[in-house]
Amino acid sequence: RQSMTVEEFDQTMRSFVKRRPFVPFVVELRNGQRIIVPFPEVAFGGGAAGFRSDEEGLIEFSYTKVTSIHALECEAAP
Repeated sequence: RQSMTVEEFDQTMRSFVKRRPFVPFVVELRNGQRIIVPFPEVAFGGGAAGFRSDEEGLIEFSYTKVTSIHALECEAAP
């Protein structure tokens, strides 16, 4: 799949960050990496986004590397 456009990226990020109640979401990158966004405190605009993680520091990503953004699916208990 191709990368998102700037417009798709910004619109999708806005819809997830502003969602109430907030639902954690996943950003899938072209290289297969998955970035879990656990809270709505994300800065984004112009096709780029970032947030600060206590564990990993600053996490940034750009629309050019993103293939999809979707809600974090809850793992079903066995």
